[in-house]
Amino acid sequence: MSATAPRKRRKFKKQVSERPEVVPFTPEDDAALCYTRQSHFTDESTSNVTQTRDTNRWCNAWELPIVETVQDLHVSGDLEPHKRAGLAEWLTDAPPKPWKTLVVPKLDRLVRNVMDALTLLEWLRARGKRLISIAEGIDSSNSMSEFMITLMTAFARMERERMKERFRSARATLKDEGRWAGEGHPYGTMPVELPARGGFILGLDPYAVKILHTLSKKAREGAGLSVLGEWLKSNKVVTPRNRQAQLAAERRGEDVSTVELTDAEWSPGSIRRVLENPDLVDLGIFEPAEQAEISARLEERASRKTRGSNQPYGLSGVLVCPDCLDPLWHRIGSQTRTRKDGSTKEYEYRYWRCPTRKHGPSLRADEIEPLAEEVFLKAFANVPVRERIVLPPTSHANEIAKLERDHARQMSKVAREKDVDERRKITAAGDKILADIDLLRSLPADPGGVQWVPTDRTWKEELAGMSTEDRRLRWLELGFSFAAKRRSDGSLSAGWRLPDGWREAMPEVAGWQERAGETGDVIDMASVLDRPTAAPTEPGGEKP
Repeated sequence: MSATAPRKRRKFKKQVSERPEVVPFTPEDDAALCYTRQSHFTDESTSNVTQTRDTNRWCNAWELPIVETVQDLHVSGDLEPHKRAGLAEWLTDAPPKPWKTLVVPKLDRLVRNVMDALTLLEWLRARGKRLISIAEGIDSSNSMSEFMITLMTAFARMERERMKERFRSARATLKDEGRWAGEGHPYGTMPVELPARGGFILGLDPYAVKILHTLSKKAREGAGLSVLGEWLKSNKVVTPRNRQAQLAAERRGEDVSTVELTDAEWSPGSIRRVLENPDLVDLGIFEPAEQAEISARLEERASRKTRGSNQPYGLSGVLVCPDCLDPLWHRIGSQTRTRKDGSTKEYEYRYWRCPTRKHGPSLRADEIEPLAEEVFLKAFANVPVRERIVLPPTSHANEIAKLERDHARQMSKVAREKDVDERRKITAAGDKILADIDLLRSLPADPGGVQWVPTDRTWKEELAGMSTEDRRLRWLELGFSFAAKRRSDGSLSAGWRLPDGWREAMPEVAGWQERAGETGDVIDMASVLDRPTAAPTEPGGEKP
């Protein structure tokens, strides 16, 4: 029987840890680096002055020289220590000055994350440094430090998450009660104090509301974001962030002129965000149709600028496609022809087409533009012009809150007044304010809406003295559009689309409603050109 072959012993490659070796801390040439951090929301117990005092006291008690006191103000505890502006340059292998002990008043001032704490602790141990946390009594040079730091950091993390939960819960409760939670508020609103039960509600800021109404009118007239920005700049209108700073100064009783303004000027993006903020509709500053029209005008300007045709023409934005209702695009074509004598001549022509290229061929400008003006005059020449006025809804809450605040101020004078007659006068004035409050509460809420105010001009007189651009802006302002397309058989389909609320704006043309389209808001070209111009009616409904 043959002997068994000897087994080969397997060779294992020893794996070496890449973790840096721990360098023991030695007290020779020890120097302290004091660190303080303060977040946005703090109280006196964690103020920067208190933290500096505690760290300096500890160093003086242990006769440890202080190299520097590093401060990180308005820095979140979630930010890694190596990324903080003040502490970052000291957590390097070449700090501004040599140090061996990092002193903090409390561990959560340095870290609030377990991983950040262990990473920082490993970095300190690899360089023979230590961490001192005064409140917890932690010294990272002993063996129990890692356990204590891990435990305390986990509690700090849990505390921060609980703070966030309480903050979100408090904000949700205040929002359900219709009160202001102290965060930023939309442009056009302002916090109004409630002296009766305390706290604030969001009311309307008269200054900002006036600016918004002016911007709305200009945007609906066709002004672009750059034009709106120039108007805001020329009138020195402060930005939304600066306006909030001014309102905060007013609530603190400070002089508004001393407020330091941060933003220099409005940007196109901020103007558009302000005008398209849906909260403005909920607050009654804008009507839904008004804000939709603003967005449509701005989008139409942006689309023209994208395709390189931002220069408006006589009917830009007024001519639309009847199928997709998008504004027709204006194009300029040219063609060079050779004459019999050999000379050449270049012919230029203009045309309009649907932006999708799917709804009929192009329309010659010299054909469709005169036709649109002719149809408009045939239909509306003798119709009186009515101006559209948008009235925001109101529940009188702002006026009531203001009177309640005035009443509280008036009653605070009674206790300080010693003269009996003056007390009676103050009480009488307070009773008058209470009567005004009761009167406002008894009034019904005004739903607002759109009103059409008649003028003494007809559309023929209105358009007679206008330039081409002013006439175009006037049509866009009121919501007129001319829908036109070329059918497959070569015939032309065209008609004026009436603005929203046309029955109140132009009751004289109600006779065409039955001959209009399916939606009842289009006056067809064939219907108008086949019948005489409508005459204005008297209030009783009969023609004069």
